[in-house]
This record gives sequence, C-alpha cells and structure tokens, in this order.
Amino acid sequence: SSINKFIKMRNRTFNLLLNNLGFGMNILAIFAAIATILGFLGRQWWVFQLLDHLRVQLSLILLLAILLNGIKYRFWSLAFSLPLFLNVLLILPLFIPPSQNINAVQGNNTDQNSLQLLHLNLDRNNTNYTPTLQYLDQQNADLIFLQEVTPAWLNQIESNLTRYRLVESRPLKNSHGVAFLVPTNLPPSLQIKNTEILHFPSNSERPMIGTQIQGNQTLSILSLHVTRPRNNGTSNYQKTELDAVAAWSQQQQNQGNQVIIIGDFNLTPWSSRFRQFLQAAHLRNSQRGFGLQPTWLAGLPPFMMIAIDHAVYSENLMTLDRKIGPKLGSDHLPLWLEVTPRG
Repeated sequence: SSINKFIKMRNRTFNLLLNNLGFGMNILAIFAAIATILGFLGRQWWVFQLLDHLRVQLSLILLLAILLNGIKYRFWSLAFSLPLFLNVLLILPLFIPPSQNINAVQGNNTDQNSLQLLHLNLDRNNTNYTPTLQYLDQQNADLIFLQEVTPAWLNQIESNLTRYRLVESRPLKNSHGVAFLVPTNLPPSLQIKNTEILHFPSNSERPMIGTQIQGNQTLSILSLHVTRPRNNGTSNYQKTELDAVAAWSQQQQNQGNQVIIIGDFNLTPWSSRFRQFLQAAHLRNSQRGFGLQPTWLAGLPPFMMIAIDHAVYSENLMTLDRKIGPKLGSDHLPLWLEVTPRG
C-alpha cells in the first residue's frame, strides 16, 4: 500500500541521514580524540598548548559521537570514552567546591568582611560606550579593574560615571591600557595604602595595576593581562610573564600579605600552564565550585566560548559568589567576584 511505501521510504531516509551524520561525527570525534592527547604536549609546540584550551568542545564532540553510535549499537565507539574521560577529569574540579567553601553562604548574603571586585576587558575596538558605562554605574563593587582602556574610553569613563572615581589609569591606543576605579564613597573599612603601575617582567612594555588594600588584613591585588599566544615567541613570552607574576605573588605572601590576581589570563583553568602557574604562585582558583563560566568570545554560543578571565587568590581567602556579566559590546564578558577570609 502507499502507506507502507511511505513508511519504508521515511525509514530509509532516516537511516541514510543517521548514517551520514554518524560518519561525519565519527570523523570529528577521531580528530577530537587526537587533539585531546596532543593538548597534553603543549611544552613541545605552542599549537598543542592552544588545543589544551578546547577541553569542553572536544568533550561535547566525543560525547555526541558515542550517543549517535549507540543508536546503531556500534560499541566500538566506546573507544571515544577514554579521551572523553581525560577531558572530563580536567573540567570536573570546577564543579566541586573546595571543602572549606561547602558551608559558606553563597549568593544572597554578603559577609561583612567580604570584598567585591569587578574585572572587564573593554576591547579597544568597542566604541559603543553606553552599555558598558551604564553597567558599571549600576554595580556595587568595591574595586573595578578595566583593561584595553584607550584615551577615548578613559574620557568616557571620567565624563559619565557618577558612582565611581579613577584611582589609577594608563590609557593606551593598543590593547595594553588599564584603569582602576573605586566608589566615590569608599567604605571607611577599605583603605587604599598604595597603587602603582607594575611590569612583568620588569622590561615589559605592558602596564599592570597593583594596589594594596588595608581592611582586616593587607591585600595585594594585581590586575593581570598577559600576552595572547600567536606563535612560538609570544607563547614563550606568556610563560615568562606568568613566572614573573608568580615570583611577585610569593614575595607578597612572604611579607604577610594576602594576594588576589584578577584579569585576562588568556588561558583556560584546565590548561597545564594555568595549573602550573597556580602551583608556582601558591594561589587557588576562585572558579572552583562555580562551573565553566566562559568569558570569551562573547559573540559565540556559550558552549563554544572559553573561560580566559580569572580571579585567583592566596589560600586564606575563599569565594562567596562569582558571576559572569552580560554582553556589553566587548569580546569579553565581565567577571564579578566576592571574596572573604576563611574561617
């Protein structure tokens, strides 16, 4: 009958579509499996270092391949489980809060000793100033650190922000410009002891803002923006920058100060270089327990974005809350953080 013919044709079309989709996904999964392994070899070639940042995307490809092959009972596809497991092993810790944080109140309550920080890479090519200025003026952050601040951006900030004032700035026409803002009515409990422009390493042309805040304890805070790897030379220089910052962190902690480093690391939290930096600097990742929270590229769907804006701190601090802000015209999303002393 015509109904049976229609059903058979529909089934053949569905099977053909499924087979073609499965074939294409298997090819992608093979490349994803290879990329997963090569991502561990970043020290051998800077391109492999970049593959280390794609763990989430590689995991999604491998998982989809396993599911599609499962429909056709292709059990050989379970071989994709090994590279999937390796990726998940690196990503999963972001969803597990440190044991010291489990009893902390997150979200709605604010600890009286907490500090709220906001970091945003403005994007020097973004000339749509209004959304960003409105967003900044609506925040209740104690400290705001801005990057890629151009002279035009600084003029807009000085002219239009009403609830925040500049403490330090170094506007530049390239991507290295920086600015540091605090509320016009800074709480008496927060005292800015010192603010300066730092360079890591000392001969670097890139300015970074360092400040010491006196509350219940002395906090040394650095607004970090490291080089984006584009070739072997810039990748090696990024390592040099991070080594210098790690030495600064150790020095500050040896002097009895707590350390917070917030900014554009151009690294994902599961990358080997980021993990090596945390170990060398004796710092913890504020993202633990808060999931993926991707910040770049802002125009992409969330599952295609990666987290390269971070806040890390010394072990006597902990995260009360951590959020990613909305799209504001930059290729980065804002990072908002509330930290408090442990115990």
